[in-house]
Order: sequence, then C-alpha cells, then structure tokens
Amino acid sequence: MSLRDEICHALCDGFAVSNVPIGFAVKSPFKWYSGDNLTFYVRLQNGQVRFEDDGATYGELQAMGVDFSSDSRLDVLSALLKEHEIEFDQSEYLFHTRWVPEGAAAAETTRFLSFMNRIQDLLFWTSDRVASTFADDLYNALKVHFVGKAEVVRNEAPINDLADYPADIVVRHLNGKVAAIFPVNREQKALEAILFSKEMELREAANIIPFMIYEDFETSNISKRTKSRALNSDLELATWDGGNKDVVNKVERQLQAQAA
Repeated sequence: MSLRDEICHALCDGFAVSNVPIGFAVKSPFKWYSGDNLTFYVRLQNGQVRFEDDGATYGELQAMGVDFSSDSRLDVLSALLKEHEIEFDQSEYLFHTRWVPEGAAAAETTRFLSFMNRIQDLLFWTSDRVASTFADDLYNALKVHFVGKAEVVRNEAPINDLADYPADIVVRHLNGKVAAIFPVNREQKALEAILFSKEMELREAANIIPFMIYEDFETSNISKRTKSRALNSDLELATWDGGNKDVVNKVERQLQAQAA
C-alpha cells in the first residue's frame, strides 16, 4: 500500500457513520474540547442534505466562558460563519450548512467539519486573549463616545519624557486633561496601574488622571491586598461588568471635573 493510500485509509477509518431519525450521525477522528470525538449530523429531506451540530455547541461554549454579548467575540463568530458559509438558527441554537442535493454533499462535509474545529478557537478568548479582548472593547467604546471631544490612542505614554510609563489607553481631551487608562483582569496589570498612579503623584502631574478599570471586580484574578492598594491610591476605579456605558461616562465626568 502506498503512503497516499495509507493516509487516506487512516483518515477514513477514523470516521463512523450511524443511522439516526433525521439521517446520519457522523463521529469524526477530530477531538472536541471536552476530549470526545467531534460528532455532527447529516439531515436528509426530500433528496436534499444539510450538515448541522446537535444544537448544544453554542450553549457549551457559553458555559465554558465564551461571552457572545461582546462585540469582539461576535465579530469573530460572524467571520467564521461567513468564511465557511454556515448559518446559525437562533431559535434552535443550531449551526448548519445550506441545503444541497445529495450529490453535492461532499464539499459541505469538509466545510462544516472545518467550521466545527475552528469555532473551538473561541475558547481561547476566555484565557490567553481575554485581556486584549476586554481592552479592545473598552477602547472601541471610548473611541466612539469621545468623537469630536478627545483623541483616544493605545499603548502610549501620556507624558513625553516618561516613555517607560505607557498606559494601555490614553484619552486626550480638548480641555487639556488626559485620562491614562489601565484595563485590568490580572495581578500584574493591576500593579502596573498602581505604579503608574504613584509616579504621577510624585511628579505632581495634575493634568493626568489615572484609571484602573476591572473587567469583572468579583472574578478578576487580583489579590485582595492589591485591590486594597488600588482603592487607597489616587487611581480612579471602575468595573466594566457593572455597566459599559457607565464606565465611559465616568471617564468623561472626571475629565470635565478636573478641568473645572
């Protein structure tokens, strides 16, 4: 047997097809995040075929911490749906392909299987990428809110001669005041915000207003001691999970109050 035949044989042997009321259940050799084999379904109807999940994928990802209320996460999901030509039935929470004739089903098989593998990437948004996602959401909200009123930039030092003290988000208001914002959901970033606040205090930088904004105050991976240090510092504190619009409004109020 040639190497090509061995590869094809190994791949095909990894699939198992069984009859179910709607058509077929297909167990693939690929793994779902739970460790089980990724299984999908083939629905047959009047000579037409479509591929679909079991209706639990969306809920399972939510249970694992994927927040579909976030614009950033919704953008990623929408891009995956478009790229793989997959539809999402919101009434049944079902991911599925379009209906095609049985003779054209082969191409839909690989397309749907690719989508099911890729959608698991959303789980990374709850761990390694959650910090950048939260920062993106906050930055975008500030950018929209302060149109015509302030310049909103990222990863910049609010004071030119303090290049070693950048803030994640800097809001430069037309009144001359500057908000230096640190979105935090872990210990290191919280300590960075506290250090920045202390440096601004020592330099008597009256026009710089340091903010530390929690993604979620209750569940953030920040020690009680660090939270207390932040509370006793000159940092303006807010929590994103308490109301996104309220956070943005607080930034504006502080900029205007400092200018009064």
